[in-house]
Amino acid sequence: MLITGANGMVGQALERSLTAEGHQVNCLVRRPRLHRVAPPPQSQDYAWDPDRGKIDPDALEGLDGVIHLAGANIAQGRWTSRRKQQLRSSRVEATTFLIEALRKTSTRPDFFFTASAIGIYGDQSDREVVETHPAADDFLGTLGQDWEKASGVMEQDGVRVVALRLGMVLSSHGGALATMLPAFRWGLGAILGSGNQYVSWVSLEDVVGCVHFLLEQPRLRGPINVTAPDPVTFKTFAHTLGGVLHRPVWMRIPSMGVRLLFGEMGQAVLLSSCRVLPQRLMDHGFIFRHASLSATLNACVNERKQGS
Repeated sequence: MLITGANGMVGQALERSLTAEGHQVNCLVRRPRLHRVAPPPQSQDYAWDPDRGKIDPDALEGLDGVIHLAGANIAQGRWTSRRKQQLRSSRVEATTFLIEALRKTSTRPDFFFTASAIGIYGDQSDREVVETHPAADDFLGTLGQDWEKASGVMEQDGVRVVALRLGMVLSSHGGALATMLPAFRWGLGAILGSGNQYVSWVSLEDVVGCVHFLLEQPRLRGPINVTAPDPVTFKTFAHTLGGVLHRPVWMRIPSMGVRLLFGEMGQAVLLSSCRVLPQRLMDHGFIFRHASLSATLNACVNERKQGS
């Protein structure tokens, strides 16, 4: 299998899981991963730089499947015009470049799993959202549509394409939770805006489990919401995290303050509400290991303590 975005939190977890099962994993990376002390013997890094049109062709031969996770961090910094172009280029243009390279190989992979995000739905207040819900017409909605459309080109070659619409992936080793933990540990955790906006979360372990599940479900294709079945409001999320850490949550940053600090990104990522349900996963019998937010946060915090 081929994994792009192998330096990321989800990519690293999938690499470990797939190689542990005996799969050969080719990892496309922009930079050498010098921090890896003992890489799995079934894993090999290959260089690529979609911005410069460079890719190691050896990484693409004889693939059974592709798990395409590469993309710049949506929540990193304000969305200037330049930043928006970087976000788009790292997703849409990079995907198009990868697919063009795959089409030059002698064989086609059986499947192409691509990362997408629930941001495609936009702000939906407290409405429950499933995969059939239309995309929003804002920046994230348009970006998500174009990203999934670029991946969908592989269907023309008879390849099964799945768009993993990821929610907030919870792990103490990366992502939003790792960013939030220091402040909450010091009792400085805050509720953003009204706190009534819904957070659709999922544990890192369940993201990995979902990919393994989809590998065994060859008839499943198209968009898949990868979120736990119990989305909560940000207020509930913050107080649950505070309770797990035995810290009060008393601060509040008003919506205006979030918008002043983070601009459009703050509104779209931190204040928008999206109550997403993993309808297709549930319909096909996927069992979540972490369906409770409190238990998930406890597991993440304990994992952090054991690793420190």
